Amino acid sequence: MNRELLAAAAPKWIEIQNFSAETKHRMLSMWIGAVIDAIEMDHAEPDTWEAMHLTYAVQALVDGKHYAALTFSEIALMDPIARRPERLQPNGPKAVKLADLRRAAELLSLRKPPKQGK
Repeated sequence: MNRELLAAAAPKWIEIQNFSAETKHRMLSMWIGAVIDAIEMDHAEPDTWEAMHLTYAVQALVDGKHYAALTFSEIALMDPIARRPERLQPNGPKAVKLADLRRAAELLSLRKPPKQGK
């Protein structure tokens, strides 16, 4: 996977911030799915860093926090060599499986976005 190329294709917040909540929700659901697919093509399961940030992205989308969902999914694309601290080496916490993330993202795409507070 070319992480830089995929990151360059990410939706830009400045362009989508004024979209309806439903449009942002659907767009970011598709984007997170694309990131999950790219990680799966790169290596069978995400490493701890990727799994953690994709999990955060999915949760942010559940909570209607679209900017956070976009940001966390972009962080998951960071080059492993540039971002992996010692504590996230292979002996770190148990990784989330891509199937778990994919199922959460699929279920989430079927939900209506939460109502935004005023």
